[in-house]
Amino acid sequence: MTYRCEFTPKARRALRKLARKSPKATQAILHKIEWLSEHADDIAHQPITGSPFFSLHSGPFRIPYLLDAANRRIIIDDIARHDTAYDRINKL
Repeated sequence: MTYRCEFTPKARRALRKLARKSPKATQAILHKIEWLSEHADDIAHQPITGSPFFSLHSGPFRIPYLLDAANRRIIIDDIARHDTAYDRINKL
């Protein structure tokens, strides 16, 4: 069964900004998020050390997310290049 994906305001801003610069990368990321929503029960989620987030990878981008299995939700927190994404998480 599919999980519902929700985007934080930060993730929505990042996605809009990326869409202007690289529509192809944006489509790949959205496809990867859709795949995650369809397979969330079937995969081992990669935790980000020292944070409550898991990490989804799409090319050079990292997509930190929270998994709410009880409510079948995935909360996309951000979309950023590898180093930037982890720097932002470490500042929380």
